Amino acid sequence: MPRKPLEANQGSLNVNHPTSVVRRLSQALTLVGLLVGTSAWAQLPTAEERLKILTDPESLKAKLEKDKTRPPLELFRSQIAPFDILPFVKANHWSTLSLEMRANYDDYVGMLHTSPVRMLGMPREGQLAVEAPQEVVYRREVRLLKEQRTKLGLQILMPRIPKEIGLELTRPEAIRADEIWQANLRVLEPFQMLILVLSKDETDLYARWSQFQAMAPLSADREDTQAFDKQRYYRMVLPMESGTFPLSPHPLTWTTVSHVIWDGLPAERLSPAQQQAMLDWLHWGGQLILIGGARPSFAALGDSFLGPYLPATLSGESDLLNEADLKPLSDAFRPVIPYAVREDPIAAPEDDAYVPGRQHAYMAPEPIHPASNRPVYLAGLRPNPGASTVRLGESSERILGVEQRVGRGRILMLALNPTDPALAAWPGLDTFVRRVILRRPEDNVASWGGWNGRTVESAKFASLVGPDLSWFRILSRDLGASLPRPLVLSGPKVLLDETAGTTANDPYAEYAANAASAVAEWVDSSALPKMSRDALEEASGISIPSSGFVLKVILAYVLALVPLNWLICRYVFGRREWAWVVVPVLSLGFAIGVERAAAYDMGYDMACDEIDVLETYGAYPRAHLSRFASLYTTGRIRFTISFPNDPTALALPLDNGRSLRGEDITTSSWQSQPVPALEGFQVQPRSLSLFRAEQLVNLPGAITLVTDAEGRRIVNATNLELRDATVIEVNGSNDRKPLYLGTIMPGATVALTANPVPKPRAFAKGQLNPRPFLEAFQTYAENRPEDQGEIRLVAWAPKVMAGEKFEPAVDRHRGFTAVVVHLENGPPPAPAGPRFNYLARRADQTSGQPQAVPAFNEPALGSGVPPTLRPVRPPVRRQAPAPPAPSRGGVKASPTSNVR
Repeated sequence: MPRKPLEANQGSLNVNHPTSVVRRLSQALTLVGLLVGTSAWAQLPTAEERLKILTDPESLKAKLEKDKTRPPLELFRSQIAPFDILPFVKANHWSTLSLEMRANYDDYVGMLHTSPVRMLGMPREGQLAVEAPQEVVYRREVRLLKEQRTKLGLQILMPRIPKEIGLELTRPEAIRADEIWQANLRVLEPFQMLILVLSKDETDLYARWSQFQAMAPLSADREDTQAFDKQRYYRMVLPMESGTFPLSPHPLTWTTVSHVIWDGLPAERLSPAQQQAMLDWLHWGGQLILIGGARPSFAALGDSFLGPYLPATLSGESDLLNEADLKPLSDAFRPVIPYAVREDPIAAPEDDAYVPGRQHAYMAPEPIHPASNRPVYLAGLRPNPGASTVRLGESSERILGVEQRVGRGRILMLALNPTDPALAAWPGLDTFVRRVILRRPEDNVASWGGWNGRTVESAKFASLVGPDLSWFRILSRDLGASLPRPLVLSGPKVLLDETAGTTANDPYAEYAANAASAVAEWVDSSALPKMSRDALEEASGISIPSSGFVLKVILAYVLALVPLNWLICRYVFGRREWAWVVVPVLSLGFAIGVERAAAYDMGYDMACDEIDVLETYGAYPRAHLSRFASLYTTGRIRFTISFPNDPTALALPLDNGRSLRGEDITTSSWQSQPVPALEGFQVQPRSLSLFRAEQLVNLPGAITLVTDAEGRRIVNATNLELRDATVIEVNGSNDRKPLYLGTIMPGATVALTANPVPKPRAFAKGQLNPRPFLEAFQTYAENRPEDQGEIRLVAWAPKVMAGEKFEPAVDRHRGFTAVVVHLENGPPPAPAGPRFNYLARRADQTSGQPQAVPAFNEPALGSGVPPTLRPVRPPVRRQAPAPPAPSRGGVKASPTSNVR
């Protein structure tokens, strides 16, 4: 049969042949396999991707070639919690540094660590701070799955903030790093605090708050942007994307946060670790503001982790407020005089002109103008027992907010939303935010101003410091934190003491100001670390040889080396040249003899002495634990101090205060994951090395104050034997009422009745004495409104807290635990009080001058603390008011300020 001619379209028919289709599908599937890898077949391509595979396989080949050029490890960005982008870090505070990374080809197991960070010691002559011979590397374990983007964090503490810190990814036993990253850092001033906004919507409505006068000193110059940025009190932390909250899960990294504004965020958006960190922060002085209004957010929070701490419930009696209903609110919170016109004379409002001598910082009240079709929604709140209410104004019975103390902190439930359009346009919102939401005091008055004999001067204001801006405190850090540190300048013998004040041109002015302006700093020069270091060294029995001993040894060595050595070799052996041979033998003999003479036999090869401070709040089942410990060994050993099953633990070497210039630097590592541990901690032979640690520990029970018909009782539901228990009622630095209870056994209940105070317990030489610590904790007080009405229990337990592990194990581990329980805290101070409102300060009728609010000094320490450890805060220089002068030029002189 003759062969048929070829068809014109036969080529196209061959393309659609079943064999060709199968071949192309096989190639496409092969490309897909190469792209997704064998470990990712579960992630099937979408319909669009499958179509592209069939129609354009060449593009997939190009993508495959591009993927081959990717590095094995990719590092994307670093973050400092709780910021999205800005990496602000405060010196001497722990921060969580996170790094996003991905392994492209294989699973990766290694370590992420920082470059060495030099620690700072005690200030020395001619220097602001001495670099201790210690440096620390912060690190954690890294486990990456192939092609999965992962964000890992580790805790770091920086005594000084550089512009960037190096991060390295290394495999075990590797010589070189697999990848290097430079994380940028920015300085957060010591007194500055963070305000964190948590909202389920965009946070643009809160962005304008950063320009409020409430966020900066009255004296700040807003024209100089850089200077103003350094002088501001607060920084608003606004998430860049809705629903993303880079909060740290570690509670001890929240020390820079003073306020959290919660606006409608579902509680389940926070992880369990973040929820626990927030509760810990709240009990140690955090301030949580829950925004109300038309949103049904309060009902959802009642079933969340915040439910047991809410001060009120919804009553269902909500109101819609018009301009007339809002008048009490606008009258109570006057607008602040803008900085641009503060130096110009301001006419006194008519309703306040009759009050002579008041401090003038506000303008006349400005009404609130809600739209006719959009009144302001006021949610109805029913206060829980023990809660405090904030009224809408003096002439209104409506409830603006309900608040109560939670430990040292507070929770405020606002019945309205301050971002409502009518309130956002109200000039008095600035004052409302400062007094009610932030509960920030008025700026200190440096000079009342007034007539000086020639002109009328405006009032002068001094900036606040860190303790004025935040309620957050940790007793082991803030006890005597602002100690005076005299600095001896080089050159002429001029003593600069921080307590004497500084000038703007003084090179040490910034250092002196910052030393008394921070809260919750981790510094070794504060009172408690110094007391602990002295007590540990005294109990060890190891002391530096006296100058007399050193002089005697030197004199004996010189006499034996030169005349005695020569005489013996010359006249006894008859060989003068042998004197050169005897020199090294004589030197070695003297070295061994001096070491034996100065040696102290502790009876153990390795020993540890420890002082623990346990601080907790009432019924809260968690406590803050501080450890101050010394390690002794007869040989040169590197210890590992680990804290199994406690991810909140932090530890660093403790400076001994005797570092020498040129001394060898020792490097240790703090590992935060998987097991927190201080590794490579060097202990020299027959000497002490000190370290300190902090944890948030769970207690088997709580120590509470119960009040009922039978009276007041202390219930000890813990496993601690509380010795020398004393209850102190604190109403100020000079108003404390102690009540001695004696010993409270575990599980016991003791009535709150006074018992005779026994004679002080005698402790043998070489034992740790807890009495100086108990006296310091009993007399500690801050003269601030939020500290009034505290009831505190102070005791000690004859053993240290469990939870730490030493490798190699020590032969002896002894110490005690000082226990401080804040049984109750007074109600939150009213926002209309004189500390928060200039207009509430009544004039002194005898002098016609404003009556100053008493200075709020730093915590006071009792007589049990050495005088050198008692804090002294730099005094605020106040100008004496000038007496009224006779009228000049037809203008009647007035002693009052021209700023209202």
